[in-house]
Amino acid sequence: MVFNEVQRQFAMPNVVEDLVEQYRLYTYPYGVFGRIKDIQAEIEKRNIDGIIHYVQSFCFRQIEDMIFREKLDVPILTIEGDKPGRVDARTKLRIDSFLEMLK
Repeated sequence: MVFNEVQRQFAMPNVVEDLVEQYRLYTYPYGVFGRIKDIQAEIEKRNIDGIIHYVQSFCFRQIEDMIFREKLDVPILTIEGDKPGRVDARTKLRIDSFLEMLK
């Protein structure tokens, strides 16, 4: 199983009654260590084999990627994008190769 953090976080999967609590559980815009704690829990819960780490190139801080790779015990594929749209052939190949490696 591959985990895609950004889409999961933007979907706000934690259903709670209180709106403030809902946003508190939304870890993506906050510090990297809170996100790592959340991702580690999901790795164990879902038996995740790898992570696709999608980042927007205009706000990507590569230090986070380095910390993810140090703290998480699963393979990580980082993909940078600058706008919504179709995935180019190079990125498709990278994703296919990553998934093949996980088999």
